[in-house]
Amino acid sequence: MPPITLNRDAVLNALEAAGRPLQRYDLVMTVFWAAGYDRTTYRTVQDLPDGSLTCVQLIDRLHAEGELIRLPSTKWRQILGTAFDATTIHGQRGYHWFATRDQHTCWTQADHDRAERITAITARLSAANLPPLALRRTGWSDNGALLDADDPEAVYTSLEIVEPHGARVAEVLCTHAPDDEQPADALADAEATADLLVHAPTDLAFLLTLINDEASR
Repeated sequence: MPPITLNRDAVLNALEAAGRPLQRYDLVMTVFWAAGYDRTTYRTVQDLPDGSLTCVQLIDRLHAEGELIRLPSTKWRQILGTAFDATTIHGQRGYHWFATRDQHTCWTQADHDRAERITAITARLSAANLPPLALRRTGWSDNGALLDADDPEAVYTSLEIVEPHGARVAEVLCTHAPDDEQPADALADAEATADLLVHAPTDLAFLLTLINDEASR
């Protein structure tokens, strides 16, 4: 292979192309692969004939100059959440990972926005203070007669989301007369929507608990 040109852009472009933080030696390999080195021949830094030390020194200089951000995996996981990819070429765990300054700024802002949204969702859920919800289903015939929910003569269905004492929180209405277009699909869609609303408060509370548990690790 011809000598590789190692400069600021080579390192920053390699990280931007990777789209995720990389450990030092993994970043070295990514730079060399981007320069045309064969991935199957040069799989680790030990396979490189020369230039790897120079690349490491360049990475450390860019970090010292503020062009690269170096953080432990725990911090990147806090910033990126489940999007943090801990896959490594060299199998080193617990080491620091590098990203460009622009990547760090972008991801940190996204983390801040995500945290604000989670806070807002938590506040809305707490303010609603909803008890366990249930579904109350009512059907009507074409002439307005009240029918059992599963009566085949029913062409209108009301799916009410109710509190334990019967107070209605929300309602999903559906028309599914035989001459309507795809009446069975219309009723199934309405039932799925109502089921989503019934379980939304407890589902949100469960997901928020998982998010908070992950953030506390």
